[in-house]
Amino acid sequence: MNNILAIAGSPRPHGNTEFLLQRLLDAAKNDGAHTKLFTLAGKTIAPCLDCGNCGREEPYCAQDDDMRDLYPLMLWADAIVFGTPVYMGTMTAQLKAVFDRARPLWRLDNALSKKAAAALAVGGGRWGGQELAVQNIYWAALNHGMVVVGGASIPYGSWEVCGVAGSPGQIAADAEAISAAEGLGRRLAQIKLDIP
Repeated sequence: MNNILAIAGSPRPHGNTEFLLQRLLDAAKNDGAHTKLFTLAGKTIAPCLDCGNCGREEPYCAQDDDMRDLYPLMLWADAIVFGTPVYMGTMTAQLKAVFDRARPLWRLDNALSKKAAAALAVGGGRWGGQELAVQNIYWAALNHGMVVVGGASIPYGSWEVCGVAGSPGQIAADAEAISAAEGLGRRLAQIKLDIP
């Protein structure tokens, strides 16, 4: 049974990205996975200071902020789904800070290299930068040694999860993105994630 963590990189609580991630997690849970959602809205995760004090034990980082709550969840997960609205063609600064601040886990026996990574993005238009944002998430995950898992299209619905929503709540009308998110959730629940 896989443990799946979704990280909602939007600064807006209960927004379109969180909605799509919840649909993904619900589908994964229905297929037997254990799931958790961590939202960055209302949280403080400061940028990495490159202070050189990355710990090899808890609390992992010298900065005392909400990243301390995220480290154990990232270690618990077999797969981490990173979700973001598109900001200037890429992921939000909040989500990028998570990747940067995960550096102590890289130093901790490269802990994230034993995890799968997946991504979804929501943009204001059908070609609103979602694929570029997803690719940027993949590159950040690959820098941590994570194994990228996509939707694989058939039978899961789509290669990537790219939603369209220009206003709050509009993602609920994007049936294609919802189907792709649910398909990716099922795939993450079913895939063998025994990564050495």
